[in-house]
Amino acid sequence: MTVSAGSGRRGRPRISSFQVLRDAALRFRPHYEVADQNEGALRVRLRDPRGQRPDLVVRHRHDRRLFFRANYLVVEADVPGRGPPSDGELRFRFRGPFSRQRASLGWRAPVPGGEEWTARLRDPLAEALGSIEAIESLGIRWLARSRRWRRELKPLSGSMVGGFMTAMPIVVPLEPKEVTGILGLVDALAATGS
Repeated sequence: MTVSAGSGRRGRPRISSFQVLRDAALRFRPHYEVADQNEGALRVRLRDPRGQRPDLVVRHRHDRRLFFRANYLVVEADVPGRGPPSDGELRFRFRGPFSRQRASLGWRAPVPGGEEWTARLRDPLAEALGSIEAIESLGIRWLARSRRWRRELKPLSGSMVGGFMTAMPIVVPLEPKEVTGILGLVDALAATGS
């Protein structure tokens, strides 16, 4: 993390959001390595050096409100595989506190053959999600024409949050078990191709 003393407004230190993002991206080693990065876009693309998993894009999404600022982590992947004959979007619904949370998986709108795919993916996706501490959202879209699952995960880990009452933004670290969970999501979707 890069901290610049006195370079912020009112003499507050500034923390580089890109360094927080890069630190989160480096947590994926040794499974992934940095392929390219764009500091201005707050984006890092990761590549599997063995070529067994699809690329990941790790980026920060900025959210600014009246008394609150955050750069939330977003982890995206396009995973080749098989799925229903038409496009669709899978949705998880989370209920209850994290320690006893229940999740249900279903299609946003009915998809022909969708129930078979829901049954096939429910357990491996739920197992992977169990390793991730807090999730803002998870989007999984099936693109039938290109035969790809497009996954966008927004965990709270790997983010940087702050407000007018804090002297410095708070960095929420991405833990190793969460990386394992994120890789499990990719692997569950990739297994549809076999």
